Order: sequence, then C-alpha cells, then structure tokens
Amino acid sequence: MNSGERQQTKRILELVACSAAVICLIVLLFFRTSVFSGALQRTLGILKPFIYGAVIAYLLHPVCKIVEKLIAGIGKRLCKTEHPGLRRMLSILVTLVLFFAVLLLLLMMVLPELINSISGLIAQLPDALDSFQKWIAGLDNGEMSHEAVVYIQQMVETITQRLENFLQTDLLPNLMNLVGSVTSSFVSILSLLKNFGLGCIVAAYFLGGWEKFVAQAKLCIYGIFRKDIADWIRKEILFTDRMFSGFIHGKLTDSLIVGILCFVFCALANMPYAVLVSVIVGVTNVIPFFGPYLGAIPSVLLILTISPAKSLIFLIFVILLQQFDGNVLGPKILGDQLGLSGFWILFSILVFGDLWGLVGMLVGVPLFAVLYDLIRSFMRSRLKKQGEEPMVEAYERTYHAPQPVKQKKKNAAKKTAAKKK
Repeated sequence: MNSGERQQTKRILELVACSAAVICLIVLLFFRTSVFSGALQRTLGILKPFIYGAVIAYLLHPVCKIVEKLIAGIGKRLCKTEHPGLRRMLSILVTLVLFFAVLLLLLMMVLPELINSISGLIAQLPDALDSFQKWIAGLDNGEMSHEAVVYIQQMVETITQRLENFLQTDLLPNLMNLVGSVTSSFVSILSLLKNFGLGCIVAAYFLGGWEKFVAQAKLCIYGIFRKDIADWIRKEILFTDRMFSGFIHGKLTDSLIVGILCFVFCALANMPYAVLVSVIVGVTNVIPFFGPYLGAIPSVLLILTISPAKSLIFLIFVILLQQFDGNVLGPKILGDQLGLSGFWILFSILVFGDLWGLVGMLVGVPLFAVLYDLIRSFMRSRLKKQGEEPMVEAYERTYHAPQPVKQKKKNAAKKTAAKKK
C-alpha cells in the first residue's frame, strides 16, 4: 500500500469516526435512551461541585484580575518587595467576599419585598376588583353603549369567577403539595447547598491556579494532536472564550445598568414595589430577545393592582428603556461581537431554551455563535479548495457590512506590529 492509499484510508477512518460521534451525540441529546441518560446523570451528579466551581470561577475571573491589579498597586506603594502568592490569595478572598455580599444583598432586597408584595396583592385583590367593576358600571352613563358595557361586565365576571376557582381549587392544593414536596425534599436542598459550597471552594482553587491550568490544557492539546490541528483547536477555544466571556459579562453589566435605571425612575415616580420591579426587569433583561417582555409583563401587573395610571406610565417607561437598551446601551457594551442576525439569535434562544430551559436561553446565543463560526469556516475552506473563492468574496462584499474606520486602523496597526516582530 503506497502513501496515497494510506492517506485515503486514514481519511475514510476519520470520516467514519466523526460520523459515529455525531450519531452518538444525536442519540444522547434527542432520543435520550436509558443507558446514555443514566450514565450521564450519574457522571454529572459526581462532577456537580466541579461544574459549579468552574462556572463560578469563569464568571469571577475578570473581577479577580481587577482586584489583583488594585492590590498590586497598593502593595507597590506600601512596600518595595512583591509577594505574588499573598497577592493572589487576597484577591481571591476579596472576590469571593464580594460575590457572597452581592448574593446576600439581592436576597435581602428581593425576599422581603416579594413576601410583602404577595401579601398586599392578596389583601387588595377584592377591593381592586370591586373598584374595577364600579368603574365599568360608570361607563354606562358615558358615551359607551349599554350593550358594550354589559359585555365587558360579563367578561369581567367570568374572569373573576375563574380566578376565584383557580385560587380555591387549584392554587391552594398545589401550594400545599409544593410545601409538602419541599419538606420531603429537604435532602435535595441540602445537596444543592452542599454542591454550591463545594463549588465555591473549587472555584477558589481554579482562580488560584488559573494560569497553571491553562498551561496544562495547552500542553495536553499539543501533546495529543498535530501542531496544525492543535493550533486550530487553540484558536477555536480562544474564540469560544471571547464569545462567552464577552457576551455573559457584557450582558450582566448591561442588565445591572438597566435595573439601576429602572429603580431610579420608580423611586422618583413613587412607583409601588420599586425594588421588586427593578430586580425583575434587571434579571430578566439577561435573557436576550424575550427578557424585556418576561420582565415587563409581571411588573406591569403588579403595579396595576395598586394604580392603573402608574402601571401605564411604567409600561411606557419600560418600552422607552428597552429601546434605549437595544439601540444605544446594548450595542455600546456588547458591540457586534456575535456576528449573528436577529433570526439566528431567535433560533438559538428557542432551540436551546427548549433543551436546557432558562440556562439554555442564556448560553444558547454565544454557543450557537461558536457553532455558526465553525460551520462558516468549514464551508469557506471547502469552497476555496474547490476553486470557488470568487463566490466567497462576492458573498462577503454583498452581505457583510464593511468595517468601521477605527476598526480598520486597529487591524492595520496589528498587522504592522506583527510584521515588525
């Protein structure tokens, strides 16, 4: 067997291996056979503390770097000698303290407000319905026809009856069952707290040896694969990190600003449930596309129970706030780093949201951006090998917007610096 036949055989084996891997992945994700799902659940159960720790460390790593730089600057002013180990330990400690302080602050802000809101809503619901019915009855004396008023009254009575039946026959038994299930699943709650606590400890180790772990991963990649394949894997990992870190951290920053702006407006306008509404709007804004609507609907309904006029004002404010976020604030923070159109963003949210719930709606967009880039790079390389490079260039000129002048200057400066090196 000559070298050409060996190369052809090797390509066939690689193709068969890739096809088998894709088939196994499809079976695992969509068919979810008992063998694969049981093994996967068992493995994930064992690795949960490490998964929690990796996610926490990934989210806190930029904060830890900033804190470490601040501590390094303070250390240089106080003493001439440097202690990198002590500096890293202090930065991790400060970062974790800030993390727990933010979680505790959110719980202290949201839980009392949520309990008061539910209690006030239950207490004010009968009076609110009675006032609403009187307001509808008053319309009969105005310009609205008697038949329209009677139709509205019948519709309100039907909705009220169904709401009362739901509260009496469905909600209360379900709440009792929920309380019973929570009581019976106390072990599950303890397991969650245990995994979260162990995850924080694992995150501290990850943050402490971040550079070492990255170097070890690089050694493994270049030790297992050829240099060209290892270079490609390293490039894709860096691209994935840039997509996820840029999107998640940018979206968290954007949502924090939106929540603060919402709280300032609610405080100035004397809106009811100002803290709870602002937290709802800020947290749901993390979810792309659907987030603003998911936050606006319950917030408007909460304010509607106290003041219909203020609920309308708040609805107008939320629409203006989301326009400002979508057209000014969001692009300023996130930019166009994903490279996806609105259709593909909606597609990724729906698909991954159906697979993994709210977590899928959050991470689905950057994950699909990575998959999209892999498919685009593969198709470009295939077309260029087949001599269809003019087709690729025509597509780029037609459908890809030209780069801004500042970005062109930055890219030119990078190329010049690379040539000098």
